[in-house]
Amino acid sequence: MRYILADIETTGLKSTDKICELAWVEVDNDFNTVGSGYSLINPEIPIGYAARAVNGISDDMVMDAPTIEQYMAAESLPLYGEDVVLVAHNASFDFRFLKSYMHRDSQTLCTLKAASVIYPDADNHKQATLAAMLGIQVEREKAHSADGDLDVLLQLLKCLCRDADCGIDQLLHIQNTPRNVTKISFGKHKGAKLVDLPKDYVHWLLNKCDNLSSDLRAALLALQ
Repeated sequence: MRYILADIETTGLKSTDKICELAWVEVDNDFNTVGSGYSLINPEIPIGYAARAVNGISDDMVMDAPTIEQYMAAESLPLYGEDVVLVAHNASFDFRFLKSYMHRDSQTLCTLKAASVIYPDADNHKQATLAAMLGIQVEREKAHSADGDLDVLLQLLKCLCRDADCGIDQLLHIQNTPRNVTKISFGKHKGAKLVDLPKDYVHWLLNKCDNLSSDLRAALLALQ
Protein backbone atom coordinates (compact mmCIF):
# COMPACT_ATOMS: atom_id res chain seq x y z
CA MET A 1 0.00 0.00 0.00
CA ARG A 2 1.04 3.59 -0.64
CA TYR A 3 -0.12 5.99 2.08
CA ILE A 4 -0.64 9.58 0.95
CA LEU A 5 -1.57 12.05 3.67
CA ALA A 6 -3.27 15.12 2.27
CA ASP A 7 -4.85 18.32 3.49
CA ILE A 8 -6.64 20.87 1.38
CA GLU A 9 -8.13 24.31 1.84
CA THR A 10 -11.07 25.23 -0.35
CA THR A 11 -13.04 28.25 -1.52
CA GLY A 12 -16.02 27.04 0.52
CA LEU A 13 -17.94 23.95 1.53
CA LYS A 14 -20.34 23.56 -1.38
CA SER A 15 -20.00 20.94 -4.10
CA THR A 16 -19.24 23.74 -6.57
CA ASP A 17 -16.29 25.04 -4.53
CA LYS A 18 -12.68 24.38 -5.48
CA ILE A 19 -9.28 23.65 -3.92
CA CYS A 20 -7.17 26.74 -3.19
CA GLU A 21 -4.31 25.11 -1.23
CA LEU A 22 -2.90 21.58 -1.16
CA ALA A 23 -0.26 19.86 0.95
CA TRP A 24 0.62 16.17 0.85
CA VAL A 25 3.21 13.68 2.00
CA GLU A 26 3.62 10.03 1.10
CA VAL A 27 4.89 7.71 3.85
CA ASP A 28 5.51 4.00 4.14
CA ASN A 29 4.19 1.83 6.95
CA ASP A 30 7.13 2.89 9.15
CA PHE A 31 6.42 6.62 8.55
CA ASN A 32 9.46 7.11 6.34
CA THR A 33 8.81 9.96 3.89
CA VAL A 34 8.64 8.83 0.26
CA GLY A 35 7.63 12.15 -1.28
CA SER A 36 5.90 15.42 -0.47
CA GLY A 37 4.56 18.61 -2.00
CA TYR A 38 2.80 21.88 -1.30
CA SER A 39 1.22 24.65 -3.36
CA LEU A 40 -1.34 27.37 -3.35
CA ILE A 41 -3.87 26.54 -6.07
CA ASN A 42 -5.71 28.91 -8.39
CA PRO A 43 -9.34 27.79 -8.01
CA GLU A 44 -10.46 29.96 -10.94
CA ILE A 45 -13.39 31.14 -8.84
CA PRO A 46 -13.53 33.69 -5.99
CA ILE A 47 -12.62 32.48 -2.51
CA GLY A 48 -15.61 32.86 -0.19
CA TYR A 49 -15.32 35.28 2.70
CA ALA A 50 -16.10 32.57 5.27
CA ALA A 51 -13.33 30.36 3.87
CA ARG A 52 -10.94 33.31 3.70
CA ALA A 53 -11.60 34.08 7.37
CA VAL A 54 -10.47 30.55 8.29
CA ASN A 55 -7.59 29.84 5.91
CA GLY A 56 -6.34 33.40 5.34
CA ILE A 57 -6.04 32.87 1.59
CA SER A 58 -7.11 35.74 -0.69
CA ASP A 59 -7.82 35.86 -4.41
CA ASP A 60 -4.63 37.88 -4.94
CA MET A 61 -2.53 35.19 -3.26
CA VAL A 62 -3.63 32.49 -5.71
CA MET A 63 -3.78 34.65 -8.85
CA ASP A 64 -0.44 33.35 -10.22
CA ALA A 65 -0.67 29.86 -8.68
CA PRO A 66 -1.22 26.77 -10.84
CA THR A 67 -4.71 25.34 -11.27
CA ILE A 68 -5.26 21.95 -9.68
CA GLU A 69 -4.96 20.30 -13.10
CA GLN A 70 -1.67 22.08 -13.77
CA TYR A 71 -0.30 21.14 -10.36
CA MET A 72 -1.24 17.49 -10.73
CA ALA A 73 0.43 17.33 -14.14
CA ALA A 74 3.59 19.19 -13.11
CA GLU A 75 4.16 17.61 -9.71
CA SER A 76 2.92 14.12 -10.57
CA LEU A 77 1.09 13.85 -7.23
CA PRO A 78 0.90 10.04 -6.98
CA LEU A 79 -2.79 9.78 -6.16
CA TYR A 80 -3.69 7.56 -9.08
CA GLY A 81 -3.28 3.86 -8.41
CA GLU A 82 -5.37 1.10 -6.94
CA ASP A 83 -2.77 0.62 -4.20
CA VAL A 84 -3.16 4.22 -2.97
CA VAL A 85 -4.66 4.97 0.44
CA LEU A 86 -5.65 8.62 0.90
CA VAL A 87 -5.20 9.56 4.57
CA ALA A 88 -7.03 12.64 5.83
CA HIS A 89 -8.98 13.93 8.80
CA ASN A 90 -12.66 13.82 7.86
CA ALA A 91 -11.47 12.10 4.69
CA SER A 92 -14.86 12.24 2.96
CA PHE A 93 -14.40 16.02 2.59
CA ASP A 94 -10.93 15.81 0.99
CA PHE A 95 -11.95 12.81 -1.11
CA ARG A 96 -14.87 14.78 -2.56
CA PHE A 97 -12.41 17.26 -4.08
CA LEU A 98 -9.68 14.78 -5.02
CA LYS A 99 -11.59 11.71 -6.19
CA SER A 100 -11.50 12.68 -9.87
CA TYR A 101 -7.69 12.32 -9.71
CA MET A 102 -7.79 8.92 -7.99
CA HIS A 103 -8.25 5.33 -9.11
CA ARG A 104 -11.74 4.00 -8.49
CA ASP A 105 -10.29 1.22 -6.31
CA SER A 106 -8.28 3.57 -4.10
CA GLN A 107 -9.08 3.49 -0.39
CA THR A 108 -9.42 6.24 2.20
CA LEU A 109 -8.24 6.21 5.79
CA CYS A 110 -10.10 8.72 7.92
CA THR A 111 -8.21 9.65 11.08
CA LEU A 112 -11.40 11.16 12.50
CA LYS A 113 -13.19 7.80 12.23
CA ALA A 114 -10.18 5.91 13.58
CA ALA A 115 -9.83 8.37 16.47
CA SER A 116 -13.50 7.98 17.38
CA VAL A 117 -12.86 4.27 17.90
CA ILE A 118 -9.48 4.56 19.62
CA TYR A 119 -10.39 7.61 21.76
CA PRO A 120 -14.14 7.18 22.41
CA ASP A 121 -14.10 9.46 25.46
CA ALA A 122 -12.47 12.47 23.79
CA ASP A 123 -14.42 15.74 24.10
CA ASN A 124 -14.85 15.55 20.32
CA HIS A 125 -12.81 14.22 17.44
CA LYS A 126 -11.88 17.41 15.66
CA GLN A 127 -8.23 17.49 14.67
CA ALA A 128 -7.44 20.51 16.87
CA THR A 129 -9.09 18.90 19.92
CA LEU A 130 -7.20 15.64 19.42
CA ALA A 131 -3.95 17.56 18.96
CA ALA A 132 -4.47 19.33 22.28
CA MET A 133 -5.41 16.08 24.02
CA LEU A 134 -2.39 14.22 22.67
CA GLY A 135 0.10 17.04 23.19
CA ILE A 136 0.71 17.58 19.49
CA GLN A 137 2.31 20.97 18.94
CA VAL A 138 0.59 23.27 16.44
CA GLU A 139 2.60 26.17 15.01
CA ARG A 140 0.40 29.24 15.52
CA GLU A 141 1.38 30.82 12.21
CA LYS A 142 0.51 27.59 10.36
CA ALA A 143 -2.87 27.04 12.00
CA HIS A 144 -5.67 26.38 9.48
CA SER A 145 -3.20 26.16 6.60
CA ALA A 146 -2.88 23.01 4.51
CA ASP A 147 0.78 22.45 5.38
CA GLY A 148 0.21 23.18 9.08
CA ASP A 149 -2.76 20.82 9.27
CA LEU A 150 -0.75 18.19 7.40
CA ASP A 151 1.99 18.35 10.05
CA VAL A 152 -0.65 17.72 12.72
CA LEU A 153 -2.23 14.94 10.67
CA LEU A 154 1.05 13.05 10.45
CA GLN A 155 1.62 13.32 14.22
CA LEU A 156 -1.98 12.26 14.87
CA LEU A 157 -1.56 9.22 12.62
CA LYS A 158 1.54 8.21 14.60
CA CYS A 159 -0.39 8.57 17.88
CA LEU A 160 -3.26 6.46 16.56
CA CYS A 161 -0.89 3.66 15.57
CA ARG A 162 0.97 3.93 18.88
CA ASP A 163 -2.12 3.85 21.07
CA ALA A 164 -3.84 1.11 19.06
CA ASP A 165 -0.53 -0.80 18.88
CA CYS A 166 -0.92 -1.33 15.16
CA GLY A 167 0.40 -0.32 11.75
CA ILE A 168 -1.22 2.10 9.35
CA ASP A 169 -2.67 -0.80 7.37
CA GLN A 170 -4.59 -2.04 10.42
CA LEU A 171 -6.18 1.38 10.94
CA LEU A 172 -8.10 0.75 7.71
CA HIS A 173 -10.01 -1.95 9.58
CA ILE A 174 -10.19 -0.14 12.91
CA GLN A 175 -11.84 2.92 11.34
CA ASN A 176 -14.82 0.78 10.33
CA THR A 177 -15.44 -0.61 13.80
CA PRO A 178 -19.08 0.22 14.68
CA ARG A 179 -19.51 2.59 17.60
CA ASN A 180 -22.41 2.77 20.00
CA VAL A 181 -23.23 6.48 19.69
CA THR A 182 -25.35 7.76 22.58
CA LYS A 183 -24.78 11.53 22.47
CA ILE A 184 -24.65 14.19 19.78
CA SER A 185 -21.33 16.01 19.55
CA PHE A 186 -22.29 19.07 17.49
CA GLY A 187 -25.01 21.63 16.85
CA LYS A 188 -27.43 23.36 19.16
CA HIS A 189 -28.04 20.16 21.15
CA LYS A 190 -24.34 19.32 21.53
CA GLY A 191 -23.77 16.96 24.47
CA ALA A 192 -27.40 15.85 24.68
CA LYS A 193 -28.34 12.19 24.75
CA LEU A 194 -29.82 11.01 21.47
CA VAL A 195 -32.93 9.74 23.27
CA ASP A 196 -33.55 13.27 24.56
CA LEU A 197 -33.38 14.99 21.17
CA PRO A 198 -36.60 16.59 19.87
CA LYS A 199 -38.20 14.40 17.20
CA ASP A 200 -38.25 17.24 14.67
CA TYR A 201 -34.50 17.73 15.15
CA VAL A 202 -33.84 14.02 14.63
CA HIS A 203 -35.93 14.18 11.45
CA TRP A 204 -33.96 17.22 10.27
CA LEU A 205 -30.63 15.50 10.92
CA LEU A 206 -31.62 12.40 8.99
CA ASN A 207 -33.05 14.26 6.02
CA LYS A 208 -30.98 17.43 5.74
CA CYS A 209 -27.54 16.63 7.15
CA ASP A 210 -25.48 14.85 4.49
CA ASN A 211 -22.27 14.39 6.48
CA LEU A 212 -23.57 12.28 9.37
CA SER A 213 -21.33 9.38 10.29
CA SER A 214 -22.79 5.97 9.53
CA ASP A 215 -22.77 5.16 13.27
CA LEU A 216 -24.72 8.30 14.20
CA ARG A 217 -27.18 7.78 11.35
CA ALA A 218 -27.79 4.19 12.48
CA ALA A 219 -28.32 5.31 16.08
CA LEU A 220 -30.77 8.03 15.01
CA LEU A 221 -32.69 5.64 12.77
CA ALA A 222 -33.06 3.29 15.73
CA LEU A 223 -34.99 6.06 17.52
CA GLN A 224 -37.66 6.20 14.81
